[in-house]
Amino acid sequence: MAAELTLYEAMYILDPELSDQQLQDAIDNVHQYVTSIGGEVESDELFGRRRLAYEINGHTEGIYRVMYFRGTGATVNEVRHEFALMESVIRGMVVVANPAAIFTPPESAEEREAPEAETAPAAAASAEAEPEEEPDQEPESGGPSG
Repeated sequence: MAAELTLYEAMYILDPELSDQQLQDAIDNVHQYVTSIGGEVESDELFGRRRLAYEINGHTEGIYRVMYFRGTGATVNEVRHEFALMESVIRGMVVVANPAAIFTPPESAEEREAPEAETAPAAAASAEAEPEEEPDQEPESGGPSG
C-alpha cells in the first residue's frame, strides 16, 4: 500500500535579474523536478517582488513564489537539495502546509480593496448601535458596615 502524501508549502526566492523566459524556465524546472521524484504540484503562485531582509549572495531583492505540493519526507529533502543547487533560486524552504493558512493571491487590485470597503461600514454601524458602558460604580448600600 502506498504511503499517503502530505501537503507541503515551499517558498522560494528567484533571482530578480532573470528575464521573463528564464523565470518561467526556473519555475517549470522546479515543477518537473517535484513530479520526477514522486511529488504532486498543487499550485505555484507569485507572492511578489520584495526587498530581502538581508543581503544573500549579493542580492538585496528577489521574486518570491509559494508552491504547494504533495509528497513524502524524502520528497521534501530532495526539493530542499534542488533549491540549493539551482542557480536561479536565491533561497528556498519547505514546511508542512497549514490548510487554514494557504496563500491565495487576490485576482485584482479592486478585489484587494473590496473587503476593506465592505467591512468598514459594518464595523462603524455596530459601534454606533452598541451603547457605551458605564464606569463601575460602588453599590448603593454604602458598602460593608462595621
